[in-house]
Formats: sequence, C-alpha cells, structure tokens
Amino acid sequence: MDKPSLHGQEYRTASTLYSVDGKRAAAVLEFHSGETYLDEQEWVEGTTFKNRHSGDLVGPFASPEDAEKFIAATSRFRGDLK
Repeated sequence: MDKPSLHGQEYRTASTLYSVDGKRAAAVLEFHSGETYLDEQEWVEGTTFKNRHSGDLVGPFASPEDAEKFIAATSRFRGDLK
C-alpha cells in the first residue's frame, strides 16, 4: 500500500538532531495531520548537507519524541557504521 502524499501539507520542525561528530542530521517534522517524520541528511562538505533516502522522509512516528528516540538509536546516526 502506498503512503499518502505529504506534498503541500503544513508542518513544523519540532527539533533537529545532530550526530556527535556533526556529520549527520535529522530534522523532526511534525505535520498538521499529527504525523511525525524524519528528514535525514549527511554532511558533504563545508556547511552543505545532502538528503538521504533520495529526499524521502522516514516515518510516520507517533510523536516527535518517538522519532528522536528512533534516530538516536540507529547505528548509522551514532556513527557506528562507516
């Protein structure tokens, strides 16, 4: 089953988390519909980050707190995977 499109829906950035080494970031996006998604990014150079997952969002999560717990627990975000 396809996920419903989020295109054009209003959202707020609840928080942005950065990995300890600063090479990964995840914006926690809370949509007007009540769903929460992650927008994951990786550092390229300077102040430039590129989106992971071809720009697709990760989720939905029940809350911003659940999204934060999920991303903080992943090996990639923690830097355990090279």
